[in-house]
Amino acid sequence: MSEQDAEGRVVELGALRTSLEQVLEADGMIHDHAIETADVLLDAELRGYGDHGVWFLGEVHKWLKSGALNPAPNIRVVRETDSALLLDGDKGCGVAASYQAMRWCVERAATQGIATAGIQNSGHFIAAAPFPAWAATRGYIAMTAANVVPLMPAPGGRSKSLGTNPFCFAAPTGLDYPLVFDMATSAIAGFKVRIMAQQGKSVDEGLVYNAEGNPTTDPGDLDRGGSLAPVGGYKGFGLALMVEVLAGVLTGAQFGQNAGVVNGKEGHFFMALNPEIFMPRQEFTARMDELLGWVKAGQRIEGVDEIVYPGERGQRRAAELIASGKVPLDAVASATLAALCAEAGAAVPA
Repeated sequence: MSEQDAEGRVVELGALRTSLEQVLEADGMIHDHAIETADVLLDAELRGYGDHGVWFLGEVHKWLKSGALNPAPNIRVVRETDSALLLDGDKGCGVAASYQAMRWCVERAATQGIATAGIQNSGHFIAAAPFPAWAATRGYIAMTAANVVPLMPAPGGRSKSLGTNPFCFAAPTGLDYPLVFDMATSAIAGFKVRIMAQQGKSVDEGLVYNAEGNPTTDPGDLDRGGSLAPVGGYKGFGLALMVEVLAGVLTGAQFGQNAGVVNGKEGHFFMALNPEIFMPRQEFTARMDELLGWVKAGQRIEGVDEIVYPGERGQRRAAELIASGKVPLDAVASATLAALCAEAGAAVPA
């Protein structure tokens, strides 16, 4: 690792996007899928979620090279009605199929009012936010959920029964950014813990358990048979179970102990709702703005400069970085990208 990589670096946005696409295409991903997958990785990095950003390209690379993800899936329709769609992801990275599902939901919700879609036989879609956020910018309420490899025990248990099972809810507003509530149902995201282990950091107690089921501050314990705590105890586990029903059981995907992020073991669920089935769109966004205005105008505790609504801070950061044309990468992301570009014969972004 060079001295510059050890300290991180700031790179050109356009060059970074090109590098991500080139690495993915070198791994066999078809061009259109590489563009969409790079967009999701870049979106996470821009919003400040590096554990699903540039660093995560290394995880996707390993899965593609090992055959755990199909680089050129034949995404096909299994079942379709006026307001419901079921896709087979053909063991590919879930991004392309997820965009297809979300776009279909928005198209149908325009006439049907509400539409849902599921994906079976899929791989990890990297991050939940981009898909419902895309729908929200087009005026639709939307939701996305995915089930993943079991990492969380049930409250009172030791064996891992459910994954971090992320979901995202988004809604349009008349403000600068839509409401985007994106969360893992675990107390901390699994890949964030793995980055902390690489960085030699400690994790706060109560987030990770070791193989014996005891709380630990060593993030490396997760990959030594450990597990993650659900967010909010039994409430978070209940949310994870809800996601498992929607993304796993309902879609015909693998679920529970059989769920995973590769080899076609992940399932996804999508929904788009047209606010106009209840009221004129402008009235809805005005009511949303009033609601979020109350949230932001609340009294602040000492040391807090601003109250933000879910998704506001990350989207603001992304907009500022896009305007600047520059993206800061931390040391782990920078080193990962340099290694992958060298292997793929791609240019390292300056």
